[in-house]
Amino acid sequence: MKKTKDSPLLKTIKGIRLNASLAALAYLILGVVLLLLPNTSKRVLCTLVGVGVTAYGLFSILGFLLDRETDGLSVELVIGVAALAFGLFSLLNSSFLMDFLIISLGLVIAVSSVSSIKRALNLKNFGYSYWWVSLAVAVVTLVVALTFVFCPGVYGDLLMRIIGSILIVESIGDLLTIHRLSKLAKDVKATYTIR
Repeated sequence: MKKTKDSPLLKTIKGIRLNASLAALAYLILGVVLLLLPNTSKRVLCTLVGVGVTAYGLFSILGFLLDRETDGLSVELVIGVAALAFGLFSLLNSSFLMDFLIISLGLVIAVSSVSSIKRALNLKNFGYSYWWVSLAVAVVTLVVALTFVFCPGVYGDLLMRIIGSILIVESIGDLLTIHRLSKLAKDVKATYTIR
């Protein structure tokens, strides 16, 4: 029996299937690494971000120096110096960036929680009978936010594990979809085979 050529539709489906399979496997591997090695993953991520911010700072400073038309200080130079300093400090202190982000998130949540506590007390003054539920939720949220601020290292590893778990679940879902796409490709080939 003569081998038939694949139709353009079948070639497209095969290309999509190959690309999606490679992406899903890469996400699966990354998810497993993040889940099993959160501390190492955190250090690598912080190093990559530190290198990126440092490079941005250097390019901003070089752009200012090479631009002969600018006199005095410019926003580009100030941003470049700040980015360079932040990037270098992140590189020298590997956990700084992750801790910085987690502490910043904790502070934002803490400020929001304090506002929620004030609202709950206002509800009490207005005679709302379930004001204490809002107060309890706000106090618990404030406690969690303060642990973000005072114990950021705990949440860095947990955050990496959560991201790893999400990537694993997503990649398994993608692989199941690709399996169904493979069945569709076989059905298309069987339907449109030239005999």
